Amino acid sequence: MKKNWIIRKQEDKQQIKVRRQEHSAQPTAKKSLVQVRFADVHRSYSYYNDQFDLKDGDLVYVSGCLAGKIGYVESVNYRFKVNLADYERVLAHLKVEIHGTYHQIMGKLVSYDTEAIKPDMVRSWVKPPVPEDEEPPEYVQGEGYSFDLEHFTESDEVESVVLQRALDYCRTGRVRYLTLRNGIGTAFIEGSTWYEVNFTYKDGVVSDLFCECPYFKLCKHNLAVLITLKKRLKEIDGEYFTAVDWSYFMQMLSVSGQDIRL
Repeated sequence: MKKNWIIRKQEDKQQIKVRRQEHSAQPTAKKSLVQVRFADVHRSYSYYNDQFDLKDGDLVYVSGCLAGKIGYVESVNYRFKVNLADYERVLAHLKVEIHGTYHQIMGKLVSYDTEAIKPDMVRSWVKPPVPEDEEPPEYVQGEGYSFDLEHFTESDEVESVVLQRALDYCRTGRVRYLTLRNGIGTAFIEGSTWYEVNFTYKDGVVSDLFCECPYFKLCKHNLAVLITLKKRLKEIDGEYFTAVDWSYFMQMLSVSGQDIRL
């Protein structure tokens, strides 16, 4: 079932509004062979699927040598008999459901709605599932960084070279997603790969700041998030928001199959 998007000009600000509609029940998955095309290799391959109700145009993650790359379903076949040992499997069906009202602010789409794009959805989009025959990553953490957000660049832990790289990341929109909900912050940064940054925020202080990248000290991803957070909080009312890079938002929107009406 599709949702309607309305884009209106209001006092030189662009607003995107989603009208919520009732969802239809999820259909039961049927065993199928699906032809999946990968843009990176310009080829299509067949995969076995018994977990998802797939249709042409759906985006998926698969097992095998193309694990971690997003492919799109070209066709679905329900009439088959095959040896499963000859086939890799569909591991995940990428879904995008976008709700809320978004305001265009300096190349970002910002929402103050509780129903706006949530971190779990973005995480499923940028973090491929672990194949069944592999061990999932095991994360451990020590103490997080803490900063007065207004003056964090004055800290001895901030290296000038790393700060410059973080500024470059901000200028090129690499902080694709940033949300602050009830004092809990999550960001996703696109570099050579995707990295997740987590933190808490209260009364002008960022604490428990973590990035999953392997850099030994305070990294450019953490600093890019601090720069972006400081900027966003000066532009908005309150401390509850979700900000998505415009181009990334439109990419997710195109995949969702939702309509835009001008």
